[in-house]
Formats: sequence, structure tokens, C-alpha cells
Amino acid sequence: MADQSGELELEEFDELIEEGRWAAFKEAATRRMSRRLAEDGEVEEPVEPFTSPSAFGAWSVDAARALLDLQFHRAATATLLPLAYLLGLAGAVAIPIVGTVGLWRVSAWLGIVFAVVFAVPLALVIAAVVRLLLEFVLNASRLAARVAHISDMADDLFQALSDVAEPVNQLSKDVQAVQFWRFRRRSSRK
Repeated sequence: MADQSGELELEEFDELIEEGRWAAFKEAATRRMSRRLAEDGEVEEPVEPFTSPSAFGAWSVDAARALLDLQFHRAATATLLPLAYLLGLAGAVAIPIVGTVGLWRVSAWLGIVFAVVFAVPLALVIAAVVRLLLEFVLNASRLAARVAHISDMADDLFQALSDVAEPVNQLSKDVQAVQFWRFRRRSSRK
């Protein structure tokens, strides 16, 4: 079906054109690119560190590697998001508690009012902001991966078109060399 480099063979491409099955071509290209990404190790699998102790251990090792990668050779966004979210939730709880304790020291009445009226909504707002910011970071990371994927597809398309252009140019030169259809004009006799 496909050769070693992952490109479609010419006969298969011709069949796709003849049958008008561009959706099949698109699926084949997507499968080819996903195989290529899987071979390169660039496919992001969902990080679920809290499903089991072994998953937590594997996630901890990945998070430590990501934090110690000083040259930024691999993206650590998806790996570190659970850690960042836990720290954000801890901050969302700690900030209202610190505010309540601080106001309690000034006045017990202010501490109680702050705890009842402001602390819970403040904690919810901080947790929501942390969640939204982390989702934005995750979506930006996914978008960057898709842009890289599209760039790779464009490079593949350029290479395929270059491979087709060379024989077409040669054929055009060969056709121009053959001049059997050009007739000389006969001189008109008067």
C-alpha cells in the first residue's frame, strides 16, 4: 500500500483521483502522519497520574524529566498540567485562609465576615481562573502541535509536487522537440 517513506504509490494515487475519493486520500495522509508522529514520539497521550500508584510513579518520573530538561527538547505542557493545577488549587484555598486569619487578628468580626462573604467566592474565582489559564495553555500547546503537523503535510505535498513536476517538465520538453504538427506555410503564388 505505501512504501517505506510513507508516501502513497503512484497507482494508489491514480485510483483515488479516478474514484474521486479525496476523503480516503485525506484519511491515508492522516494515518501516515499519525504513524510518523508516533514513531517520532511526538504524540501526546492524556496524562492521568491519579488512576493508580504505578501511573502516579510514571507521571512523577515524566514530570521530573520535564523539569530537568534544561534545553527544552520535549514539550512538558501536558505532563506538568496536573502539578500546576494542584498547586493552583492549593493557592485558591490558601489565599482566602491567609486573608481570613489576617483579618481575624485585626478583628474577629472582620475575620468572620470575610470568611462567610468573601473567602468562598474568592477561592472559587481563583480556582476557575487557574483552570481557565491552564486550559488555554493546553489548547495553545495542541494548536502548536497541529501547526507543526500542517507544516509537515505541506512539506510532504511540496515534495510530491516536485516529484511530479520534474517528469512533466521533461515531457513538455520532449513534446516541444517533436514538431510534426507544425507545417510550413506555403508561399502563395500570384
